Amino acid sequence: MSIPTKESILAYLADIKQELQGDGITELGLFGSYAKDRADIASDIDIMLCTSKEFLRKFQGFESAIYLDELRQRVSKHFRTQVDICDTASMSQVKKESLLTGAIYV
Repeated sequence: MSIPTKESILAYLADIKQELQGDGITELGLFGSYAKDRADIASDIDIMLCTSKEFLRKFQGFESAIYLDELRQRVSKHFRTQVDICDTASMSQVKKESLLTGAIYV
């Protein structure tokens, strides 16, 4: 079984970026082992995004969690591997810098 490439993940994220921006997602990127070229067969895909106030108005309460989970499942199904999504909207700048070192934004 082959693993996804960093390039194929970034291309897919670029393809869906406009749709996500329409829903109020302002940043989208790849971080973790794939972004750092350290992925292996056991690696999951780590996606970061930042939701806006527009997103929170559009997807209120539990709807926002459902949206993000459906996005996670969509990407997971596309690449046939586990996906984690991190919303950085409420993170401190220090935590963002620590977690997202080496992130690649699309």
